[in-house]
Amino acid sequence: PLQVYASALIFAPQRSIIRQQFETRIPHWMERGPEIEERWSATLQTLEGHTSSVEAVAFSPDGSIVASGSYDRTVKLWDARSGQEKATLKGHGGSVNAVAFSPDGSIVASGSWDSTVKLWDARSGQ
Repeated sequence: PLQVYASALIFAPQRSIIRQQFETRIPHWMERGPEIEERWSATLQTLEGHTSSVEAVAFSPDGSIVASGSYDRTVKLWDARSGQEKATLKGHGGSVNAVAFSPDGSIVASGSWDSTVKLWDARSGQ
């Protein structure tokens, strides 16, 4: 059978099915709970690290790496599973507005408003 820990219910979004179904089981001694979103987010992950807007995103062919190009003039490589930043690639003189992987995933290409295309080793981040 489904077991719901009443003290954990206050952390469920207000409009979630679990909260609506079991809200009457929240202990009365909990007068005020934390500020919680109304609904569960559909977002699987949020990758944060750029210092300005992100202009381009690409997945490696095997789906293991995400590359992002930003107005901050960098390309970041992320582990798609964990969301951890793997590398920051610096060298463009303008915002990075395009990123793509080679078919085998070993090279990342980035295009910038500085009128250059740079090729990077996707494994080493250099």
